[in-house]
Amino acid sequence: MNDRRRTAWVRVVPAVMVLAAVATVAASAQAAPWAAARLSVRTTEYGKALFGPSGKVVYVFGADRGSTSHCYGACAKAWPPLLTKAAPLAGPGVEAKLLGTTKRRDGTMQVTYNGHPLYYYSADPVGKIKCQHANMHGGLWLIIKPSGQPNTARGKMHM
Repeated sequence: MNDRRRTAWVRVVPAVMVLAAVATVAASAQAAPWAAARLSVRTTEYGKALFGPSGKVVYVFGADRGSTSHCYGACAKAWPPLLTKAAPLAGPGVEAKLLGTTKRRDGTMQVTYNGHPLYYYSADPVGKIKCQHANMHGGLWLIIKPSGQPNTARGKMHM
C-alpha cells in the first residue's frame, strides 16, 4: 500500500507543478497587452508598417484630430484601441521619439505614434492586413509607416 501511495505522489506532484507553471505563463501572457506596449516594424505588401504587441498591424483613423481619439462605441468594437499601462516601448525600426500616449474618455491610455492614436482591426489575423484604406465609422483607416506618416496606398478589403 505504501508503494502505491508513493507512486501516486510521484506522478501527481510533477503534474501539479507543470499545471502551475502553465497557469503562470498564461496569466503573464494575458497581462502583457496591459503592460508597456512594444511596437515593432514588419515588411508588408504595402511596405514597412508598425505592428502592436499582439502581432497585428496597427492603424490610424482619419477622423481623429491630433492625439484625441474619436473612435468609441461600435467603432471601438470593430477597431479596438492599442492600450498600455506604461510608456510604450520601441522595438527595432520604431522611432522611440514618435511614441506617446493619449487618455481616452474611460481613463485608459492609448498608444500614439507621431501624434496619431493607434488601433487594431478586430478581424485582422496576426500578421495580415485586411482593411488598409477602408472608409468606415466616419473616417479612413490607414496603416502607419515607421516614419510616422500614414500609408495612403490603396488597399484591398478582405472581409
